[in-house]
Order: sequence, then C-alpha cells, then structure tokens
Amino acid sequence: MIKQSVETGLSLERTVFFSDAVIAIAMTLLAIELPLPEGHTPAAVWRSFVSNLGAEYLAFLVSFAVVSLFWYRHHRSFEHIARINTTLVIWNLVGLAAIVLIPFATRMLSPEAVGLQGEQENGYALGPIFYASLMLLWGASYVLMVITASRSGLWREGTPPATPGNMIFGACSALAMFAVSIPIALANPNAAQLSWVLIPVVATVAPRVRSRLYSSHDRS
Repeated sequence: MIKQSVETGLSLERTVFFSDAVIAIAMTLLAIELPLPEGHTPAAVWRSFVSNLGAEYLAFLVSFAVVSLFWYRHHRSFEHIARINTTLVIWNLVGLAAIVLIPFATRMLSPEAVGLQGEQENGYALGPIFYASLMLLWGASYVLMVITASRSGLWREGTPPATPGNMIFGACSALAMFAVSIPIALANPNAAQLSWVLIPVVATVAPRVRSRLYSSHDRS
C-alpha cells in the first residue's frame, strides 16, 4: 500500500516546469555545439559534412536520443507524483546537473574537440568513459527519486504498487549498456560508443519482457 505524506509547501508544478526548461536548454545546446561544414565548393562542403558525420553528428544524435529518453522517464514518473519533499528535489537537481553536462560530455567524445588529434586512430577512452559515467549518475539520481517517493508516500492515489519497480527496472535496463561500455572503452573506445546504439532497443524491449514475465507469473 502506498503511504500518503503531509504537504511540504514545495511546488510540484514549479519543479516540473523548471526541469522541463533545463532539459530543453540542454537539448538546444547540443545543436549549437555542432560544427559547421567547411569548404570553398559544394563538393568540399559535402565532404566536410560527411567526415564529421561519424563523430560530432553521430554523437549529437546519440545524445539527443539519450536526453529525450531522460525527459520521457522524468515526465512519466512525475505523472504519478502527488507532492514533493526536499529529498526528492535534491535528487532531481542531481539528475538535472548530469543532463546539463551532456553537451560538454558530447564534445569530449571527439578527440579533435579537446586537442588530441593524434588519438583518433587508436581511439579516445576518456571521452566515452566520462560520458557513460555521467549517464550512470543520472540513473542513480532517478532511482533514488523513485525510492524517495516510495518511502515518503509521494505517489498519487491509485498508483499501482508495481509502478516504482517498473520505473527502476526500465531505467536500469537502459543504463546497463552504459555501464557495460565503460570496460569496453578501455579496450576499444569506438566499440563502446557503437554499443550505445542498442540503448533505445533495450529501453523499449526490457520493460515489455518484464511485464510478460509478471503476467505469466500471475496466471500461474
């Protein structure tokens, strides 16, 4: 049974609006940081665009998808929140801190962006490791928000008891690929970044598999 807590005086609406604004700014900064193709002819500009596509532009697409996933998880979780307390606000701010650093972490994925042109051939491990660690920080803050809401009775009336567990499972399944990519980056940084492409698939499939397993268990 989900317990109910007293009102804290903190505004749920302002917290949601502030969070949406921070996430929107982070997504905008991702596009601002994209490099412009260079060249004196259309063919040269196109070659410059293609040469950047595998690095900065691919990193932008991955980061945009990641931030979008964060916003979706955040949005869905706060749909079930009736009130907030100080602890929930703190963990929410920690998660937002990770999100606003994503444009910076995205630039670190490119060796040229940090002045390490010679590292391109052998890979650049620090960028992927920092990026993945940032994602895990957000995941930890999200899980702690869900735990705080459960322990403090912040859920809306009628929220299914399985909802907190589903939220934690969905976040952890998506972020597991980032955790796995850290040791991969030590051996092959490029392979670590390629593994992130699987994250949307894992984030979509894992909750459905869990739901089917629970449905099968309930029928038995």
